[in-house]
Amino acid sequence: MTPALPAGSVIALIGADDSGKARLAEALAQRLAQRGIAASLVVEPLLEGSFDASTLEAHRGALILLIAPASPTPVDGMLRQALMDAKLSFAVVHGEGAEQLANAWNAINVAADAEAGRSAASKGATAWSWTCEKCSDPACEHRLFSDLVARRSS
Repeated sequence: MTPALPAGSVIALIGADDSGKARLAEALAQRLAQRGIAASLVVEPLLEGSFDASTLEAHRGALILLIAPASPTPVDGMLRQALMDAKLSFAVVHGEGAEQLANAWNAINVAADAEAGRSAASKGATAWSWTCEKCSDPACEHRLFSDLVARRSS
């Protein structure tokens, strides 16, 4: 499945330097290119203590993938806390090699689907409305009666 990413989308891979994020970034850039999605790759080293909520603020609006290490590390814990302190949404990507790539790809697709849903809603798509199982009229007497009974019993 090819994600329907809006033009100019940014995917930020964040993780300790030993998390495999550089290899994953290369694999994701290659997969996106194979599907005709322009991508540029920027890998920055992450030094312990060089990040906090304010430094992560630059990633607001990006799809953030936190690359989990094979075993818990202090850097991973500090990154998670900094992301939560900055109130940034992120997906955690586990695994190594092909499994890590598949998990990252799934996270990107889920985020792209959610973004597409938000875009459709903001373009005036009508919200779902309840319909009566008896007549499919949202303003029918059956619903009005049910609401009235519910109010009286509360």
